Amino acid sequence: MTYKKLLTFLTVLFFSSTLFAQKAESKPSIRNLDFLIGTWEIQFEFYNTYHPEKGIWFTEKGTQTCYYDLDLNREPKYIICKGEVTCDSGRFKDRERTFLEAIRYGNFVDGFERIGIYSNWPGTAKEYLNYDSITRAMTIQGELDVRNGKERYEDIYLFDEGNTSYTRKNVANFPDMPITKFNLTVKGTGKKIASKKQD
Repeated sequence: MTYKKLLTFLTVLFFSSTLFAQKAESKPSIRNLDFLIGTWEIQFEFYNTYHPEKGIWFTEKGTQTCYYDLDLNREPKYIICKGEVTCDSGRFKDRERTFLEAIRYGNFVDGFERIGIYSNWPGTAKEYLNYDSITRAMTIQGELDVRNGKERYEDIYLFDEGNTSYTRKNVANFPDMPITKFNLTVKGTGKKIASKKQD
């Protein structure tokens, strides 16, 4: 084989292996979070972020339904989760509230993003979400508008082996706290009570 033919062969081999590797590395899509689709029975235990050692401040119970929405070429781009909860103890007993969370894969940030809006709060939550399929841990880091600044927080969901139930823990930092101090704010649980697949 001549030098020129060898060089041509190696060049073709290099480019074809590069193209194959690119095809093999498919980008994540919203369908990576398919296990969220369905209706969940949820419970939240809220703590006073400044004094979590005082115990549970109040609790909420309800449901959250997640479904695909906003298609592009018949492929869903978002998971929308709508929750309805009622406070069953503590300072807000009998209060009912709703919330809406929209999750997408953001190409500009190369990761999952979530926006949260709440009937009881005038601020909007802006979050980055990561799901590890090996440990079944979903980590959410975000900010929520509060008076005089932003609440920064981290929310960790630990799912069971079938992704049908989870425990969650939220720690937060308020603008008037030392910047490195994150205290317990919410503990919660979720259990899937209905699955609904969409194509």
